[in-house]
Amino acid sequence: MLLKFVRNRSLLTIGLCFLLFLTAGRAAAQCPGDVKPSAEDPMQMLVLGDSIMWGQGLRPEQKFSWRVKCWLQEKTGREVQTHVEAHSGAHLSGVSTSPRFSSTNGEVNLPYPTINEQVDNAAQFYGQGRSKVDLVLVDGCINDVDISNLLNAGASPEWLRERITSTCGAGMHKLLQRITETFPNAQVVVTSYYRIVSNNTADNAFIRLLVKKLNSGRSGQPMTYKEMRERLIALSELWYKVSTASLSDAVSRVNAELREQQQPERINFVEIEFWPEHSFSASNTLLWNFMFGSTNLSGFRKVIVALTLGTAAYKPNDDVRDSRVKSCKETFTAPRADKGSKAVKETEDEKRDRKNRLLICRYASLGHPNQMGALIYAEGIKGKLQWLLDKTGWKRDNSALSNK
Repeated sequence: MLLKFVRNRSLLTIGLCFLLFLTAGRAAAQCPGDVKPSAEDPMQMLVLGDSIMWGQGLRPEQKFSWRVKCWLQEKTGREVQTHVEAHSGAHLSGVSTSPRFSSTNGEVNLPYPTINEQVDNAAQFYGQGRSKVDLVLVDGCINDVDISNLLNAGASPEWLRERITSTCGAGMHKLLQRITETFPNAQVVVTSYYRIVSNNTADNAFIRLLVKKLNSGRSGQPMTYKEMRERLIALSELWYKVSTASLSDAVSRVNAELREQQQPERINFVEIEFWPEHSFSASNTLLWNFMFGSTNLSGFRKVIVALTLGTAAYKPNDDVRDSRVKSCKETFTAPRADKGSKAVKETEDEKRDRKNRLLICRYASLGHPNQMGALIYAEGIKGKLQWLLDKTGWKRDNSALSNK
């Protein structure tokens, strides 16, 4: 009975988002709806975090932060001004090395500015108007855990659990303390993560080769593909459950601290409803994948893709890959002293690091929420914000609101 309920809830969620997806183009053209929001007293929304909060692989009008903005404008009758600091690759904190690379394109995977530094940058952006920030959307901690650890079949579950707890728990706790102090009147929404792979992830020749490639050259006892797959599924489930619990606990702790200070609770946790069938390369995936359908890759070419892991001519199936690849090449090209001069001498380690970063950047959208996934995120956040509309006093002109 419980399994049936879970499956039905999942189908209802996907069904709702499919209807929204069909009207996405029209919604984008009509945003913010039939009512022009008032610009006299605009809401201020700040977006902090990593690639998921940035909206990796999505066009601006497809991102869940943009959809939340449009929904708020319809519900409050006020213009919503959005400031985005989130970007791909952002760590919570702890990146101490001097930036070797930089980019103005949030699609480019870079650890800095860290999310704590994003708070500082946003504080500088708003200046004396920090108290006027109404809403902060934030996520963070997966890059501190490091996705390579989650895809390492030989990783110790005990070690990984401790790492997740310390980053997603203690790390997020400290970040939320800073956010509430810096933006004293803002409601804060923290979003969860999801399973990367699951039992529903495709089990075919391509996935087998990809798994083996990702785990080749790692130390530890040799494993069969079946053992690696089972370990990766278990690690992904551990990641999902422990990160969700740790983030939720961080939210509860900061809310308790606010109550002790005689302040209202302002942190809201949203657990995103991604199920095993929504994981990477699963039957109903909500994540960007490879362009197998549109490029009609043969079995042989899939093998080449897996073996080369990025050196073959294939593409992710996201919507901004071409512009991202261009920015990646501009960011991670061999350094030069000045225009027209020879390339600056790199050490072998620096050269290897630069080329690895370029490869990761090219395919950075893989495993991130696609258009349907972004809709799920938007609906989850909207569900949490719905009850805040009257409580926060965000509405200004009730007579002008749509009936949505």
